Amino acid sequence: MNHKHYNPDRFISKSLRLRNRDYTAAGAYFVTIHALPSYSFFTIPELRQILSTTWQTLPRRFPNLKLDEFVVMPDHIHFILWLDGTRGKGLALGNIVGTYKSITTVLWLKHLKSIGKDMQYPCRIWQDDYYEHVVRLDELQPIRQYIRNNPKKSPLPPTHS
Repeated sequence: MNHKHYNPDRFISKSLRLRNRDYTAAGAYFVTIHALPSYSFFTIPELRQILSTTWQTLPRRFPNLKLDEFVVMPDHIHFILWLDGTRGKGLALGNIVGTYKSITTVLWLKHLKSIGKDMQYPCRIWQDDYYEHVVRLDELQPIRQYIRNNPKKSPLPPTHS
C-alpha cells in the first residue's frame, strides 16, 4: 500500500451514536463498555469493587440519573440507566459514561499506587468507545433479563448492583 498522502477518510472513526438523537432526552439507555486489555481484567476483586461502588455513586454527581440494572463481567460491563430529560452541560449520556470511566480509572490507579503495583497492571482500563442502545419500553424487561443472565455465560461470579 502506498500511504504517501494523508487520506482523512482513512483515519476517521465513525461515531456509534445516532446522528439526530438528543442524548439528554428522557428515557432508558442500555450501555456496554469493554475493558481495554484483551484478557479477563475485571476479575480482579479490587477493580470489580471500584466499578460497582462508582456505579452506585453516580446519582450523587448526576441528579438527572436513575440507576437500573448493572453487572460486571470479566472483560466488560453492562448497565441500564435512566435520564430524566434535564438539559445542561455534562448531563448527556456520553458525559455520564465518560465520567464513570474517568473516575474508575483514577480510583484504580490510586489503588495500584497504594499497594506499590502501579506498573504491574495496565493503567488504561477502558476501550475508547462504548455501545449504547436507546431502550423502548417493550424492550426493557428482555434487556434486564439479558443483563441478569449474561453472567451464566462466564465461569466467574458476577458483580451485580
